[in-house]
Amino acid sequence: MASDYGDEAGSKMIDDFMRFGERMGERAMYARAAQMQKAFRNATRSAQELSGDHAPGGDAPEWAKLDMHEFQGIEDYDAIKGIIGDRLAAHGVGSTWFPDPETGKEYLLFRIADAREVWQSFDELSRETDDAAAKAAERIREQHDKNPSRDRDDRTLDERAEDAREAAKALEAERPTSRSRSIEPRFQEMRAK
Repeated sequence: MASDYGDEAGSKMIDDFMRFGERMGERAMYARAAQMQKAFRNATRSAQELSGDHAPGGDAPEWAKLDMHEFQGIEDYDAIKGIIGDRLAAHGVGSTWFPDPETGKEYLLFRIADAREVWQSFDELSRETDDAAAKAAERIREQHDKNPSRDRDDRTLDERAEDAREAAKALEAERPTSRSRSIEPRFQEMRAK
């Protein structure tokens, strides 16, 4: 919930992990969480490098761009963008996403003055990822315990295979033994001179 982390990003992360875990399984959810955590850590380092001191004068850039290629490789990238956007907004960072059609990469654009808040946001997300995945797994298990799936087949594999063989034999018996020949109308192309 939002109260778990003080903002909507934490709640979104748990909900995202729950949806992914329900769809792909708990093991895949934890693997995705590990990918996200690594990407958050790398983004933290990159944002820290961007926040370094610049030479005094008017040549200092006002905006920075953070390459999001590592996040793009993680399944359901749009949900991850939402989580990042919410966390940055919670820190008061004005940011925008910039897709580069030439390279296929996407960048997060933000003001250099906000670089500290950006890397703190990614650092927080990195630290919260494991806990959010664990909470999502716990909630998935609770939901499953409350409403066990009724469509799950509790028969053994041998029993299901035998039923499938019997159904195939029944379908084969329903087929006609000889082929009946039907004469279909013949279509002929007509051309005009």
